[in-house]
Amino acid sequence: MELTESERIALIKNAHLATQGTSNALVDSFVEEVKTEEVIGENGLFNVSKHDIEDESQYLSSDSAEEIDEEDQDFGISAEMREVQKQN
Repeated sequence: MELTESERIALIKNAHLATQGTSNALVDSFVEEVKTEEVIGENGLFNVSKHDIEDESQYLSSDSAEEIDEEDQDFGISAEMREVQKQN
């Protein structure tokens, strides 16, 4: 089946419009992410306690970050895991 010139042009036009739609979807997704970050930045996700504010505010006037945060402290491995290590 051979397409006429106008059918080929319409096919190319529709293919082009379809790719433009994908591009717009990517842009819409990007804008959505930026707006979400903006809202979260302004309003936060969780209620902030006074302790959290004091903990973080101590670093506002210093040039150095805290040396070890609670989440970064090494707590070692359990006796059971040491036994597993020895077996391997």
